[in-house]
Amino acid sequence: MIHSGSRNMGKRIGDHFNKLGKDLNEKWYSQTFLPFLPANSIEGTDYLSWMDFALRFAFLNRQVMIQEVKTVFEKIFPTIKWVTSQVVDDTVNDLINIHHNYCKLENHHGKNVWVHRKGAIRVYNATGLIPGSMGTSSYVVKSLNNHMSMFSASHGAGRKMGRREFARKMKYSHDQIENSLKGIIHTKFGEFTYGKDKGLKDVSEAPGAYKDISEVMKNQMDLVDILVELRPIISIKG
Repeated sequence: MIHSGSRNMGKRIGDHFNKLGKDLNEKWYSQTFLPFLPANSIEGTDYLSWMDFALRFAFLNRQVMIQEVKTVFEKIFPTIKWVTSQVVDDTVNDLINIHHNYCKLENHHGKNVWVHRKGAIRVYNATGLIPGSMGTSSYVVKSLNNHMSMFSASHGAGRKMGRREFARKMKYSHDQIENSLKGIIHTKFGEFTYGKDKGLKDVSEAPGAYKDISEVMKNQMDLVDILVELRPIISIKG
């Protein structure tokens, strides 16, 4: 299971168009709580094009990473077989690809609406991936096509708290974190390189930073069926 986003580019695109929306909304004397751009405006269509570019860039990142991982495994284990399609029957080229944090024009309940999935994935007549953490299970799921959720499910376990807040809380509890990863080969935790937490060990991806994935899965039994439970053996953060 590979994860990569748009490597900060998506954030920069979002920040740029969010500021543009704020400036225009002030000009229009808008009373909306959140800044917006009309979808049929030049600014709106520009945003959608740049967002799509970021999604495609992230997808290409993942493809490159997958090929690199496969090359390493094939070198170490020459007889290895890739069996995704034998386990899940609707994959394309043995690949399950899932986006999250994006918006899309969809039809729900008889209306065309822009759906923004933040921390959520779209699962409609499709297979999805719901990750836990580097020390807990992740899941391959099948959509139940629940129209009440707009065919959505959770992106993952979700954080209990912010990255730096968790790192501060666990400053003197690193042994506890290592015990939670017992039996799992993982890369060493790095350090924050800027801000007031500079030099503090960045343990923000530790299992304890996330909610209980089993509880999260129980809470969305009406959204997806679990096809495969994946337990981590090796966890590498680049």
